[in-house]
Amino acid sequence: MKKALAMFVATAMGVSMLSGSVFATEASTEAGTEAEAADSITVDAGDVDLSSLTFAYVPTTMNNPFWTAMMGGIKDEMKKLGMDPEKQLVTVDANSDQAKMNNYVSDLINQKVDAIILAPMDTSGVTEALQACSDAGIPVINVDTPVERTDLVASVIASDNYTAGVLCAKDMMSKLDKGAKVAVMNQASATACEQREAGFKDTAGDYFDIVSTTDTRGDTAKTLTAADDAITADSDLAAFFCINDMGALGCVQAATAANRDDILIYGVDGNPDFMGYVKDGSATASAAQQPSVIGSDAVDAAINSVAGTDVPSQIVVPVTLITQDNIDQFDISDWQ
Repeated sequence: MKKALAMFVATAMGVSMLSGSVFATEASTEAGTEAEAADSITVDAGDVDLSSLTFAYVPTTMNNPFWTAMMGGIKDEMKKLGMDPEKQLVTVDANSDQAKMNNYVSDLINQKVDAIILAPMDTSGVTEALQACSDAGIPVINVDTPVERTDLVASVIASDNYTAGVLCAKDMMSKLDKGAKVAVMNQASATACEQREAGFKDTAGDYFDIVSTTDTRGDTAKTLTAADDAITADSDLAAFFCINDMGALGCVQAATAANRDDILIYGVDGNPDFMGYVKDGSATASAAQQPSVIGSDAVDAAINSVAGTDVPSQIVVPVTLITQDNIDQFDISDWQ
């Protein structure tokens, strides 16, 4: 298992950590409650000929299986609706560079695409591109990471990050006694991660003794170092809560090296490469996202936007906690 873990760590270190969405409803953010998932969007193309449309997919990076899974959802929905994604979908890879993304969007405007499905690298830095789309009359469906200027997008579609933290906290509380020591690995620069941490801490309240909160940016190597320090500093450490699966992987490696298989480890994402560690008990759980659902909803929203029919301004895609107890109910070879 250690050999397989080392191979996964090496792969993960080359992957962008910005795979998690950054969306929660105002209710969950301000009132600290779980967000309710919006009703599934219904396609209403009106008089629009779907075979005449061209959409663009502009993710943060394609160097991450999360975005590939979302593209799969986009293509599947287009095929379901009789569209040909090989001819009607343009994809670009900004490689986590917002300036490059803005340039790509400018090119897409010149190509006169009908709608753009976009996840920004920089929520404010993308404003220039969004304004250009608005001026050109091209609707933007904002996926995963909410932009700062939501008035410039037709809809924001993303996972319920606050509830991801809630689910992890509730499960951890069911397994540990009050006062158990917990270390949190977060990423203060990302709204998604802040929301996941808030969901966890709001739910747990004073139930746990949170001995440390470390900003590891969701990076496996950085989290490994921090987790090793946390284990060394406190022999009574009972659990880790990590804002993504890549960070949780670092905790798995640290716990394995320290022979501490008693430490509970929670992540968020539902990364298929991480699920094996949940299945064998090396990790405890992951609050799984559904990137393919986000992608399919984005296609429907794009069609409605072009047709001038109603599009929800916010669509929340539910998350599911996958543990060793229920993992056999899921196809862990792919994202949920």
